Amino acid sequence: MLAVCGIVRRKGKILVCKRPSSGAYPGLWELPTENLEENETFEDALERVFFERLTVNIKRMRGVGAVSTEDIRFLGYEVELLKNFFHIYGYEDFRWVKPGKLGKMRIFEPHVMLLTGAAGTL
Repeated sequence: MLAVCGIVRRKGKILVCKRPSSGAYPGLWELPTENLEENETFEDALERVFFERLTVNIKRMRGVGAVSTEDIRFLGYEVELLKNFFHIYGYEDFRWVKPGKLGKMRIFEPHVMLLTGAAGTL
């Protein structure tokens, strides 16, 4: 399975979202993430997660790396948003977090690898 993750930085902080308390990886914090649907491009899936879950459009995106688990390959993209978002759907919460504070949160491990530069290139 393939998934895309958006790394959004603003004023020295990174956007992370909290997964629902039910379902896969309950309650973990993650980068905005979406699984690819059949015949969908990486870019379309990334645009979909930001539009459907955060009600915002992407201004720019740039691939920065990839990391794999046993089941999923995550492709990381640096993302610049057109504006701030106002609503979240499918997540319980979101936060803008300073990179040094991420270690104190329960963050999905593949996303930690993308943020720390431990990911391979695309």
